[in-house]
Amino acid sequence: MAIKADPPLIRRATPMLTWTAQGRSIVKPRNDSYADGDRLRWRQNEDRLRLARIPNGLLAAVSDGAGGAGLFCGPWAETLVSRLPKTPIAGVNALNQWMDGFCLGFRSEYAALSKATPARHSKFIREGSFATLAAGWLVHRLGRVRLRWMGYGDSQMMVFDRTGRQPVLAACYPASLSALDRAPLLLNWKDLPHDSGFHAGEMVLPDRATVVLASDGIGQYLLLRTLAGQPRPAAAAGLVGEFQRLSGTGESKLGKAARAHRATPGPGLSAELTALRDCLKSDQAFAEQVRALCGKGLLANDDCTLIMIDVDLARSR
Repeated sequence: MAIKADPPLIRRATPMLTWTAQGRSIVKPRNDSYADGDRLRWRQNEDRLRLARIPNGLLAAVSDGAGGAGLFCGPWAETLVSRLPKTPIAGVNALNQWMDGFCLGFRSEYAALSKATPARHSKFIREGSFATLAAGWLVHRLGRVRLRWMGYGDSQMMVFDRTGRQPVLAACYPASLSALDRAPLLLNWKDLPHDSGFHAGEMVLPDRATVVLASDGIGQYLLLRTLAGQPRPAAAAGLVGEFQRLSGTGESKLGKAARAHRATPGPGLSAELTALRDCLKSDQAFAEQVRALCGKGLLANDDCTLIMIDVDLARSR
């Protein structure tokens, strides 16, 4: 089953600015099932996304419901993206105040739904529901487009500068590969958010930019493709240095993924972005692309959610 933004494509144009936003979400290619009493149930996609117009701009968000713990993680992810305000959440106190507006209502609704099955009800009350959240607010003002973003968990946000001959990674959340190599903190209706789990920032976008929000699997794929195509200096720092170390000796899942990407030549970052942009035009195309990348060993078998926003700002001469 695929989930798409409503609408899946947003285009806005002014005499100086054009932006195009697309988003899709799909269940993992090799899905699995589980026993529920005497019934066999297939796992559902627990990712959610949102693309919406706001005054002078766009709101984009991805939430990855963590199905390995708790219950009703998909509906919790849906609640997080659907309740996002039209203005940025600036800090962990603001995040907590925002969540206060709907956490108890969510608990009451889904506690009632699970009450007929005591074991499920007990699990829900005991563990709650878990999800990530990555959101970006893009606003066009005074001739520039400013991005303000927040992240909690390992859903990713990337900004690519397309003003040169080849795109360049200009910003990234999480800011390190090591953050993707450990279990993330997650938002739960029953717990206060942690200071250490909340991240936020802002930037003025380049005149030609692509903003990406993604769940961890496909976000990791794009980040590793980007780093695998970079020159490999003897002493590299930052993300490139981390990639070199991971792809050389890393034994974690991320280290093995980095080696697979280093060993697989690609068409270049511009072509990688184009391929992802093109596959977002339909549910079928996105599903086929995800399945193909998973089959090549370059993408983890996981629910995949991707938003791409292309911003093109013309300057008067």
